[in-house]
Amino acid sequence: MTRALPTPTPVIDFRRRRMVLHWHAQDGSWTPSAEPIAIVHGIAMIRGTPPNVCLYARDDRLRLQIGLAQYALAENSPRIRCLTDYPSLGLRRKFIVESSTAGVLYRLYYWPGRGPDFFRWLALKAQDPDWRTATGRRWTEGVPADTLREG
Repeated sequence: MTRALPTPTPVIDFRRRRMVLHWHAQDGSWTPSAEPIAIVHGIAMIRGTPPNVCLYARDDRLRLQIGLAQYALAENSPRIRCLTDYPSLGLRRKFIVESSTAGVLYRLYYWPGRGPDFFRWLALKAQDPDWRTATGRRWTEGVPADTLREG
């Protein structure tokens, strides 16, 4: 039996690894944490322009939330890809979330920055069904924030 997660869900910011924030799944928003939080349940990509993106666990399953849209990451669905956009001479990337039955659920063209790329990281990790399962279980129980800061 899994324990209920607090609402809102504490997650770590992908870009600012020292920042833990509260993810509000009901509206895809976040608030900064007023005090340090040791245990987190996911990782968020806070963007300058909406939508924000959060990968978190609940009930032993990983969930990807992009704005208001939420997707439970089952063993092989939805498919998550990050590709080079060739018409931009390879300078821009394309992040795609697609379903085998409903087609493209979300598509984002973006210019990668110099730092680590959340969308590429997520696409690489999500290809492994074992990672999805193990991470869903582990993050549901909570992970020390320092552990996610290292990765």
